[in-house]
Amino acid sequence: ERLLRGHAISPIDDPNRTGLVGDSYTEITTTLGSLPSKRSAANPNIAAMIVDMLTQCGVKAGDPVAVNFSGSFPGLNASVLCALDAMGAKGIVISSVGASTYGANLPDFTWLDMEEALLRRGLIANHSEWFSMGGAGDIGKEMPNDVKDAIAARQTDRGLSWLYYEDLSENLAARRAVYADKSLEAGYEQPVCFINAGGNLLSFGGGSGMVSAANGILRPASAPLLKEGARGNGLSVNAGTGGLIPFYLEQGVPVIHLLNMKSLLPAYGLPFDPSPMPKAGEGEIYMEWRCNKVLAFSLLAACAVVFSFAARRLPRRKIPL
Repeated sequence: ERLLRGHAISPIDDPNRTGLVGDSYTEITTTLGSLPSKRSAANPNIAAMIVDMLTQCGVKAGDPVAVNFSGSFPGLNASVLCALDAMGAKGIVISSVGASTYGANLPDFTWLDMEEALLRRGLIANHSEWFSMGGAGDIGKEMPNDVKDAIAARQTDRGLSWLYYEDLSENLAARRAVYADKSLEAGYEQPVCFINAGGNLLSFGGGSGMVSAANGILRPASAPLLKEGARGNGLSVNAGTGGLIPFYLEQGVPVIHLLNMKSLLPAYGLPFDPSPMPKAGEGEIYMEWRCNKVLAFSLLAACAVVFSFAARRLPRRKIPL
């Protein structure tokens, strides 16, 4: 799709030719990002990691899952949607257009355009129904007006609802209302889980918590604080005030926070900045270590027999004190 739109794939920036690595800077670039992290996020096996996380959070088929995307990690976004599809969960998805460097920052091929291409080909079922411009104030203050207008027109023509609020508190309230209303439609008081992928302003309400917060599964504040990135373990952060992540932690909803690829992926047996890219279905994420109890007990029994035989047959010596 990227090539069809006339955008070449850089053999240096995107040696695996995923098409999911953007340019260093464009009109909708918001902040600095890590090129190796963007390449790492294109690993298709991240979808299996998300399934693992959703399972640990208790998500089942039919459950509503609130999702907050930015355009910074299109590979992560696609993996989240595929994981939700695989589990039969209902994603309530809000995406922002802006992207950090090397993310989905091509003005005519944003994350939402990538998503539309997947939908058109029947490759995904869950998808965004609301969008914002992202960037400064979540309204793209730093972006050229003509670029924003073209993007907004393209997405509203698709039937997406544009969330445009100059006041941050109104923006947060509108998003919480979207998640709550859609959860009620599914018969739930609130989402079963909240997923944040990327660094959208609304995740922490513009606070500094985004930088210091642990990645992976975040448990509500009542849970014990465990080592960051540990597979199968919960993480606790100070919920504080403001932002979607603190809000849902305060509501007792588990959160999946996906931002720091360098610490998160190795904890789940996935490589950082791989070349060549692993094939779908390969990697430690599909395996777990288990003890063979039959073999263990057999070895213990054999050792007991050997020690018993040795105690009876070997000569004894008196050793002076």
